Amino acid sequence: MKLNVAETGQATVEFALVLPFLFLFSLSVVQVGSIANDQLALGHAARSAARAISLGDVTDQSANQIATNAVDNTITLNNVRIDIELGDKFAQVALSYTRKINIPIIGRLINEVTLHSSAKMPRELQVTS
Repeated sequence: MKLNVAETGQATVEFALVLPFLFLFSLSVVQVGSIANDQLALGHAARSAARAISLGDVTDQSANQIATNAVDNTITLNNVRIDIELGDKFAQVALSYTRKINIPIIGRLINEVTLHSSAKMPRELQVTS
């Protein structure tokens, strides 16, 4: 089959038109994977912090410090917001983290994503007799 003179280079032109979209899609997949990893880490940190404050008879003040230390020792994310709720039977920790989107073009449309995670653990208070 002989190509027309007008059809030579057609595949190159099509590839040049599609390449930016393939590149943007590849960057998007990497960014979504990174955000999913941060969400998993945030969930793990919430469980660790809830477990740490549920093990002893702690006050609200010391619970904040214990949860902050547990989160800092578990993950490397910066500026994680920690909310603690201490009840008589349960200790609950809620974490939130805002992640910037670093993809060209899409980063301008969706500037940041806020991730949330929480964990609730039964309190194991020492009973004295």
